[in-house]
Amino acid sequence: MYTPEFDYHKAGSVAEAIELLGSHPDARLLAGGHSLIPLMRLRLARPATLIDIGGVAELKGISINGDTIRIGALTTHGEIASSHAMRNANPMMAEAANGIGDPQVRNRGTIAGNIAHADPASDWGTVLTALEASIEVQDGRGRGPRPMTTAIPTRNPLPRPTTTATAIPTRNPPPRPTTTAMTILTRNPPPPPMTTA
Repeated sequence: MYTPEFDYHKAGSVAEAIELLGSHPDARLLAGGHSLIPLMRLRLARPATLIDIGGVAELKGISINGDTIRIGALTTHGEIASSHAMRNANPMMAEAANGIGDPQVRNRGTIAGNIAHADPASDWGTVLTALEASIEVQDGRGRGPRPMTTAIPTRNPLPRPTTTATAIPTRNPPPRPTTTAMTILTRNPPPPPMTTA
C-alpha cells in the first residue's frame, strides 16, 4: 500500500526544522523512517508534511564528557552497538542496541525515532528509563534536558519540541546492593497451517 500524499521539506539544521514545524502544524519529522513510513502505509499516520532531518550533522554521533554519554538523535542503533567508546562507558547500551531488530533496522533506525514513536514494546524506553537517562529537546525557546520518564511524546505537545540528543551516565551504579536478573525470551513463528481452504 502506498502512503497518502504529503509535502516534503528537507531541513539543513535543527533551527530550520523547528521553524518548519512551527509553520506546518500537521508536520512530522522523518529521520530513519522505520517507524513512521510503515504507519503511513497502513494509513495509521497521515501527516500533511514530512520534514526530513536525516542530513542534519549536529544530530549525529556519540560523545563522552566526564560521566555523561551524549548520543545524538540521529545516531543509529548499529552505531551505538558498534561503538567502542559506548562498550567501555556503558556496556548495557551497546548490548541493548545490538539486540534491536535485524541488521537493516539497526543500520537505519535511530534512537530518537524509536523514542518519538513511543511504542510500549520498544527496547530503548525500558533501557533508558532504567539508566535514568535524560532527553535533550529543543524548541523555539531553547534547548534543555527532560528526564526520560517525562520525555515520551504525547499526541499534541505544545509547543512541539524536537529531540536533539539522549544523555546517560557512563555507568549507573546502583545506590544500594541489588540483585538483578535477565531472561531472554525468543519468539518462535507460528507453525504453518495444516489445512487450507
